[in-house]
Amino acid sequence: MRLIADIMKRIKQVSALLLLLANLGNGLAGTNEVQITDVAFTAVCDGAEQRYMEILPADFDPAKKHDLVIGLHGHGSDRKQFATAVFAEANAFRAFAAKYGMIAITPDYRAKTSWMGPKAEADMVQIINDLKKKYKINRVFVVGASMGGTSAATFAALHPELVTGATSMNGHANHLEYVNFQEAIAESFGGAKTTIPSEYKKRSAEYWPEVLTMPIAFTTGGQDSIVPPGSTIRLAGILKQLNRKVLIIHRPAGGHSTDYADALAALEFMYDPLKPVAAAENSVPPAVANLTAQVGNWANLEPTDNDAKGKVELGLKFSVEKAGKIKVLRFYQAKSESGAHTLRLWGADGKRLLAINAPERPGVGWISVPLPEPFAVTPGNIFVVSYTANANYPATSDIFKTPIRRGDVTALAGVYSFDALGEKAPDKIYLNMNYFLDVELD
Repeated sequence: MRLIADIMKRIKQVSALLLLLANLGNGLAGTNEVQITDVAFTAVCDGAEQRYMEILPADFDPAKKHDLVIGLHGHGSDRKQFATAVFAEANAFRAFAAKYGMIAITPDYRAKTSWMGPKAEADMVQIINDLKKKYKINRVFVVGASMGGTSAATFAALHPELVTGATSMNGHANHLEYVNFQEAIAESFGGAKTTIPSEYKKRSAEYWPEVLTMPIAFTTGGQDSIVPPGSTIRLAGILKQLNRKVLIIHRPAGGHSTDYADALAALEFMYDPLKPVAAAENSVPPAVANLTAQVGNWANLEPTDNDAKGKVELGLKFSVEKAGKIKVLRFYQAKSESGAHTLRLWGADGKRLLAINAPERPGVGWISVPLPEPFAVTPGNIFVVSYTANANYPATSDIFKTPIRRGDVTALAGVYSFDALGEKAPDKIYLNMNYFLDVELD
């Protein structure tokens, strides 16, 4: 973690000299002045005074449209880190903003131990909305490193409608598995993960790949023990499965930092994913290739627990590799399960696309239901097939540690819900469970 910003003097205005010196060291010197202001505002969510640094580009013209880029600092730092500190990720952020004439904002987002908790999230939304009223804002990009990298991915997943592109440098994507800084994260999130796991899942980008439709870039280090890269690598793999605009620059020998060239390459990809990114060539970790290449059949298994107890909505989250039509939905009936069942298909937005009754029959095993009218599906979308178990259901853990591809169908996760059964798509994940649902394409 970088704590350089903690020793810097409080500023109201910073001359362009610091930015010039930072960029000189990387061969990107500039000559024009930028305007940097320390801005205070009252947070709508709780009335507290909060702050951000605002960096206006050289020759700023308020009558013209400008893109907005937001830089999120790491654990232990504050708004000044990305605005004034001299290190590779911050240098690249400022040079990138200057190159494209962007308005750059570096918020406290609840300062040193934020991790994009509810109040930090609310502050971010407020800042964006306020700036859209103050200036002619075109597009919005979110960038961060370390805690800020995690938070950039979190905010993009929480508010995809606000974010045009995102860059996450040395962050993670799964708060349920992350083990460092737990006391600070619990304070930010409003409790420990054992007491409010849904809040930790909500703020874990790995669980919401379907909404990450914007260009997104990741940088990771194979030797990073502060924020291990595993969940980010998995998320990048899933996004690649969905044919999203995603870049991951992985350095196997790298630690908890991103060098200037890689940081700038990630930012450039976020800004224009069609532009060649030389620094990222051959940098995708083998684990991503393994994710995308895993082939198997989650349905061709015997449940390890064939009579789990509970009335629950169970589902399979999946995507397809090419356009086609779903012609059959199926589920595996547990040993003691009986009664009527309805199979449902849901879209990524949670909208129910269709429902069809399954034939009642005694005994254990698969029950298949042909659709009277095959349902057209296209790649790049995520679907959920589900049903309500009346009292018993099958389950096997540790099946969906990675996506599983069978033919043109990729199973992403087993999902469940105890709430509003049949009225909403199940969305909870536990122990990478397989609840034995399936679809068949023509």
